[in-house]
Amino acid sequence: MARKRNASDIETPECNAPDSWAEIDASVWQSQNGRWAAPQHYMCSYMAMFPPELPHYFIERFTKDGDTVLDPFCGRGTAPVEAAAQGRHGIGNDLNPLAVALTRGKLSNPSLNDVLSRIDELEAEYDPHEWKHFSGAPRKIRMIFHIKTLRQLMFLKRELDWSVPGTDAFLTAVLMGAMHGSSKGFLSLPMPNTFSMGWGYIASKIAEDPVKWSRPDRDAFEVLRERVRRQLAKGRLPGSGETIYGDVRELDRKVVHGTVQLLFTSPPYLKVIKYGLYNWIRLWFLTDSGSHKEVDEVLDDTHALAEYLDFMRDTMTATLPLMDRERGISCWAIGDVKGLNLAWAVWHHAVRGIEVKADDGSTLRYKLIAIVEDNIPDEQKVTKIWKTMIHGVVRLDPKGQIIEVIGDSSDEEEAKRMAAEAETIEDTTIEVRSEATNDKSGKATPLDRILIIAPESANTVAFLNNQEVHWEPIYTAPVMTLESFQ
Repeated sequence: MARKRNASDIETPECNAPDSWAEIDASVWQSQNGRWAAPQHYMCSYMAMFPPELPHYFIERFTKDGDTVLDPFCGRGTAPVEAAAQGRHGIGNDLNPLAVALTRGKLSNPSLNDVLSRIDELEAEYDPHEWKHFSGAPRKIRMIFHIKTLRQLMFLKRELDWSVPGTDAFLTAVLMGAMHGSSKGFLSLPMPNTFSMGWGYIASKIAEDPVKWSRPDRDAFEVLRERVRRQLAKGRLPGSGETIYGDVRELDRKVVHGTVQLLFTSPPYLKVIKYGLYNWIRLWFLTDSGSHKEVDEVLDDTHALAEYLDFMRDTMTATLPLMDRERGISCWAIGDVKGLNLAWAVWHHAVRGIEVKADDGSTLRYKLIAIVEDNIPDEQKVTKIWKTMIHGVVRLDPKGQIIEVIGDSSDEEEAKRMAAEAETIEDTTIEVRSEATNDKSGKATPLDRILIIAPESANTVAFLNNQEVHWEPIYTAPVMTLESFQ
């Protein structure tokens, strides 16, 4: 039986890839702030996401109106939604039901009147007496929501169909953003909106101070109305989009070959991010079982370098046939890991030898264009892009896997005290992990790099220069008339 490879078996030569191309300048997107972006982007927080400025820059410079933009690891849908906001066709793919719900909802792109009418319809159908006695909500959910709010959520869980694009999918995405937070715009008792606090920690806090941790009586229908008005304040997205719920390695059977002009994504990182556990409250609503465990089992991303490179080879093999062979460009935002230029390692070990038979019998290969640095200045890492550092307290099993998120604090000393006061359970350990709320990898990396590759036959060009990139939230190309040429 062959010995399993490890990092010491993988020798990566010094990077010799070009570090610049087409005058790509990270300071252009880093100098912007989120206030310019379409409101749909901020429907719900999501761990491990890049800011809309990043895909916007590449969409503007390297695609045309009507082109197709694909993100095979779409998360909350930033790249495909930004594509639709700029008059393109965005495709998002993910295996996480929360990611699919958020992306599908945003790309459903309904009108404000249609959404408000659907809320009115749901409210009229809701009979609180029907839900006076109900089962299906576990105790850890019951302690988070006021009984009146929980009854409405149980009704909405039954009635909203987010499995297909439409108004219901949009409302589900809006509701995900409202599930928990610390103001009147959220439905839960006070907690962060970035991720769900551990139920054990919540229970201890309620027992310690039941007034401070009381469940607010919030009307889910009214909260939805207010949020919907904000989300659609700047209108509908002028482009279009679609969402695929599936494994990235199967995309070559789900997307028409040769139709993608830009692939822009940030693949999984060499670290553990328990997307299911960190979103157990939202996943209670979205999944039939009401459990986060099935999600983390499906999203069991490889953590060792060798397995990661194998996964990336499979991923790049599946996405190569999808690319426009004349001008397609494929961009992968990959963070350095422990001093390793991971983008270069991915190219050298996983991508450069890929060969795929095209539908016409020809052989497809990748060419390396550049590996461009996205070196975010230190002063921006906890503000504009990286936002606030959160120090999470987690419980680990003997294998070092997270089994419970106990709580969090923006104050590291407070998090340490929280860890010290946590319940002692045999065969488990408590650890404080620092996370940036808007960081792609879940932890600020010293340097991100964008691996830029393309089909071997493609003639990749920029359609705009840096000065011509416009920063409008929802862009509709001007109508050309005879007067335009006079």
